[in-house]
Amino acid sequence: MEPTPIPDAVRALCNELDRPFYLYDRTRIEENIRRFRSISYPHTKIHFASMANDNPVLLGMLRDNGFGLFVNSLKHLALADAAGIDDVIFASTGVPEHVMRRLVQRGVWVNLDSVDQVALFGRLSPGGRAGLRLNIDEKSKNNVFIGAESRIGVMESEIDAAFDAARAAGVTLTGPHVYLGTDVTDIADLVAGVDRTIALSDAFAELAFVDLGGGFPLEAERFDFAAYDAALNERMTCLAERRGRAVQLVLEPGRAMFGDAARFYVQVTDVKERPDRWIVCTNASASLIPRAMFYEDYNPVAPAFPDGEAPFDKPVDIVGATTYSRDFMARGVTLPRVRIGDWLRFDHAGSYCYSMITRFLGQDMPPEYLRAPDGTPVLIREGERFLEEAV
Repeated sequence: MEPTPIPDAVRALCNELDRPFYLYDRTRIEENIRRFRSISYPHTKIHFASMANDNPVLLGMLRDNGFGLFVNSLKHLALADAAGIDDVIFASTGVPEHVMRRLVQRGVWVNLDSVDQVALFGRLSPGGRAGLRLNIDEKSKNNVFIGAESRIGVMESEIDAAFDAARAAGVTLTGPHVYLGTDVTDIADLVAGVDRTIALSDAFAELAFVDLGGGFPLEAERFDFAAYDAALNERMTCLAERRGRAVQLVLEPGRAMFGDAARFYVQVTDVKERPDRWIVCTNASASLIPRAMFYEDYNPVAPAFPDGEAPFDKPVDIVGATTYSRDFMARGVTLPRVRIGDWLRFDHAGSYCYSMITRFLGQDMPPEYLRAPDGTPVLIREGERFLEEAV
């Protein structure tokens, strides 16, 4: 589902601005929050992955709903502090000693990523408690972030060595943390990873939690959340009964929390024809909505205010206002005819878009707005402005 259309409010904002901007839909965000809060297993914690979106106002909405944060840097730990979020999980590969020391000093919960990291944590926090990030062997469809090709976590063949290192350092490992994939829509695929993770939790004598990470798709209709919830509740309840104590379930949604709750708006600045295509130029850049630069995954695009125009007679590439030869925001799309001054919207722009912006093309950071319940766009982060005054 897309954010609720609000053409009058958006048109007014476009008339006011002459630069690209992000617009979030509060109603959609609240729906996504309710979905994750509806998990029926009673001992569940939700930690939003801050890499997906770092807007302080949006993080405040999560804080107010009891969500924690999952971070992988001291910078994002400071972001949690600024947002007033105390419940933080830290996990990363190859954590430097000075960073690990800071985490120990702060008492931040850490899920350790290797045998050597277990030893390092033990040296800095003798008698401490931590989690262990596993790279499970289960390799079903779409689970592209586990297995021998992945850079993340302790392989199953290394689990015994990790516990040996923990015993030698006086560290208690209290639960597994996994990263099963991203945009996983098939329940069977995801549950296969859940089952393997729970099976491996038998290695933890003092099991306190199972952290299943994220991987949820953007649109709720592409994923049977009720079936997933039922599967989790059944498996976690059985695990708790088998272990004779409550075992906490941790989920770390990222893209699914805000992804379908925002659009990126840009203005057409030129239209050029080529023998096999049209090129629509905009006042933005791929660096300002850079998922495609990292993942080759272009955001859906359409006119911001459709007026019934017939489509271009050839495929359309949408490009930015830079000299970078690969500055494509969309390629080969079907698009109704637009003219200079028209506005386009890019959907699914709420996660891994603004937070991934790169500065190498010198583009102004765009402002971010949040649509209030009455439809009014409220500025929640100012952009940049490098427009020289006219002489």
